[in-house]
Amino acid sequence: MHSTSIRGKDFRIEWQGCEVAHELFFAQVTDCERVGVLMPHSCDGLGAVTLIMAYVTAFYDCYRRRGGDFFAYPDFFTFQRASPCADYSMCDIWPMYKNVQIPADAQRTAEVVTARGITVLLVPEENWRETQIAPAEQESAKRSIRRCFAYSASGRVTRADLVLECRVELVREFALSVIDSVPVGEKQQAHRNQWLQLAPSGVLRQSFCELGLSEAIGRF
Repeated sequence: MHSTSIRGKDFRIEWQGCEVAHELFFAQVTDCERVGVLMPHSCDGLGAVTLIMAYVTAFYDCYRRRGGDFFAYPDFFTFQRASPCADYSMCDIWPMYKNVQIPADAQRTAEVVTARGITVLLVPEENWRETQIAPAEQESAKRSIRRCFAYSASGRVTRADLVLECRVELVREFALSVIDSVPVGEKQQAHRNQWLQLAPSGVLRQSFCELGLSEAIGRF
């Protein structure tokens, strides 16, 4: 529970051009929320770290409202095409089995996502394609997935309707732990340098676009 010190007030949220409080935007989130993040490359999910952590915070808010001590982690998952999987446990996606290796196959991806009962799905903005998903998985996805958002590994999408901001210091160590969990390569080093160059007292701003389910499946 690395992030339980983060609170909703630590996020600034713009939804469709209007500022909205964290507790209002995430008012429908319960402790049964199951967020899934689909990523072609191991560290791409850091482009959505503000949204991931805002959902994690909303999850813990459910427990905080009840009062008393608790030991809980959200049932959030990453679905990664690259090998080995990056470890997002510092973002409270834990234990490690919740970081799932998936093949570059839309049908198999749909099976993995629906089998875990994902309710909120984050997919890369890029890589839309015509996909063939069996009717059973399509119906399963319709039953469980309530919201879908496109994100970009850069943190900026082209047609944003959701913007989240938080202080860099709140998430930088989380991001560096993800980057350091995979073998060092040119891409990983670029990610690390990018995060190290951010001033701790600065503001991290990331944007997203809400999608319909069929649009999201087109990114499988």
